Amino acid sequence: MYPNSINQVLERENKTNPTLIQARTYDAIKNGASLVALAKTGTGKTLAYGLPTLVRTKELAGLTIILEPTTELAIQTRNALLPYAKALDLKMLALVGAGNRRRQLERLRKERPQILICTPGRLFDFISDNKIKVSSITSLVVDEADDILEFTKADLISSLGQNLSPQAQILLFGASESQMTKSAEALFNRTFLLIDVRPEQHSIVKHYFLKVSNEFKLQYLQRLVKLDNFKGLLFFDSNDTEARTARIFAHSKSSFEVLNNAINKQKREKILKKFKQGKIRLLFATDIAARGLDIPNVTYVINFEVPRELNTYIHRSGRTGRMNQAGTVLTLGDDHDWRNLRKLVGDNYDIERVYFDGYHLTTTPPQEQKNRKIAQEKSTAKNKQEQKQVKVKHKKNRWKNKKNKGYHPKKNNGVKK
Repeated sequence: MYPNSINQVLERENKTNPTLIQARTYDAIKNGASLVALAKTGTGKTLAYGLPTLVRTKELAGLTIILEPTTELAIQTRNALLPYAKALDLKMLALVGAGNRRRQLERLRKERPQILICTPGRLFDFISDNKIKVSSITSLVVDEADDILEFTKADLISSLGQNLSPQAQILLFGASESQMTKSAEALFNRTFLLIDVRPEQHSIVKHYFLKVSNEFKLQYLQRLVKLDNFKGLLFFDSNDTEARTARIFAHSKSSFEVLNNAINKQKREKILKKFKQGKIRLLFATDIAARGLDIPNVTYVINFEVPRELNTYIHRSGRTGRMNQAGTVLTLGDDHDWRNLRKLVGDNYDIERVYFDGYHLTTTPPQEQKNRKIAQEKSTAKNKQEQKQVKVKHKKNRWKNKKNKGYHPKKNNGVKK
């Protein structure tokens, strides 16, 4: 369904089989429809909106704006789409608040890129300064539409959407429903097509709850790091809790790093590189710092506390099990937290209680584990006893068989020689 130039890049990146959300949205986007698209995290949403939008932009010689909530997501999206933009001979530029405004302005004027990946603050800054003309926008993509309102005001995005030309399209992509996706037609004063593939996406991520009081959480964390194939993200609700826990955990022998929105870009990239390469197995993170991170082979997502909102739980969970890989989401807490967690997730996830069993986690309670172990030991002892009895029996039989064997002088039966 893609042009040959796009297919060549897909082959190089081993992505020739479209995911469900990519297959379902391609034609609608390429044909200019405005739509709300909902799919689970880690299922290929970036290419789902990116590839048809790039193709359409090339055909119309238009301008596409991709709006991302954070600088990190904007850079990540740019890196993901850049090979495809180059294949179509399109120029791309990231306009983010963390970047140098003057340099971005110079590149915008000289290069005249057709694809702009922006954070909300920098986008509206350049629009208000008339550096980006709203009338020239042919596609507006709002990525992470279920989170974007945490970083900008709804009326700003609504005003931008309503001032686009009738021929321009608006694409809202997210992992869950939100105020924006539910009220899209009222916000933007246009008709939207809804494509929701979440019910058809089957995840192999397991969701667990590990009972532990606050005073023993760090001890449990040390045990978790030693689990087989552990590579985990540990989420905190606040920078303060993260920093306090990191100071105490630093006295352990476990290797870890801390990721938050207070560290600079260079240090952040260095930390993420070490984590991706497997040089560290545990990364402390806050929601804003880890928003939308696409890190391969994360096997565990751990909630140090029960998240306050379902959307937070959904996005944290999306850091593992990406592209149909296995993963585990584990929440720590006491009985009160267990009740709160079940109330929070409702029917969205099937959460089981889990326990330690050596270097593994098991859903078998400790008493059952003990009973099974006792039963296993009894069974082993019984088998050994039976084997011993069989061995003794065989030994007796051997002696019995050998009883009349050996040298015996022949009897002459009364015959004289």
